[in-house]
Amino acid sequence: MHNSLTALLSFTAITAAAGAVLLGLRELTVRGRAPAVEPSLLRHLPRSHADSPSPIARFDHWLQRTLYLSGTEMTVATATLLMLLAGTTLAAGLFVAFEDPLFTLLGGVLGTAGALAGIAWSHRRRVQRARAQFPAALDLLARAVRAGESFDQSIQLLGQSTAEPLATEFRRCARQMELGLPVAATMQALNDRLRLVDVRIFSATVAVHREAGGNLVETLERLARVIRDRSDYHRQLRSITGAGRMSVMLIAALGPILFAYLFLFQPEYGRKLWEDPLGRTFLMFAVVSQALGLLWVWQLLRADY
Repeated sequence: MHNSLTALLSFTAITAAAGAVLLGLRELTVRGRAPAVEPSLLRHLPRSHADSPSPIARFDHWLQRTLYLSGTEMTVATATLLMLLAGTTLAAGLFVAFEDPLFTLLGGVLGTAGALAGIAWSHRRRVQRARAQFPAALDLLARAVRAGESFDQSIQLLGQSTAEPLATEFRRCARQMELGLPVAATMQALNDRLRLVDVRIFSATVAVHREAGGNLVETLERLARVIRDRSDYHRQLRSITGAGRMSVMLIAALGPILFAYLFLFQPEYGRKLWEDPLGRTFLMFAVVSQALGLLWVWQLLRADY
């Protein structure tokens, strides 16, 4: 391998790493400022991607919602650049270490997927925290309405009293109602942002109450009890299926570990396996069969209630 090409790839890796560090410092600097209005209250989120069936538009819509719910202030362009920088850095590092195009391609894919997985994990953790906080927020809303506060004032109280991430969502709802958005549309917007079953039931309940009337306090208290019962059911299900899920995780991890060991520590065997058409067929069959098995087990362990 020519020294000039190695030097070029090393320069690319160093530049990508420096760019990622600078972007991270920029995000920390922007987050440390105190704007007059919270950026999360001003961010526009598309309601649906049904009018944009292209895969790029669907991914852009998903990434935009994921970044919003993860609590970060990164834009889609910044997140995409960070993923590309992570993939470029890892790919260049593996190329300098092994000088193999296959490892370079694998490093680029793994680096990009790792950055995307980190964003998705942050989003999932924040949404789960919002789901756990929702029953207590409904109880507080019911007590505020029982004490004589209007629904708009009760939503504003939730934005001031509850913890993150629900506090930001209720503050956004309060700001929307202050600007004249109807209550039903505000609750529907909350459901579009969070995409939780509990929030969908809550928004439908509030919309029906605004149209037909009724005892809102009793309805909210019953809804909070139902949500707590669902949470208890899911916790019991996770404890019962814990051994099965750990077995699935172990089986799912064995394949990539053996694959990495074969190609990193026994490259002559891995290269022969990859260059043989029958070997590539068996590898593809192993990947597809493991993916189908994991999907089937996930469907068995998934709770619809």
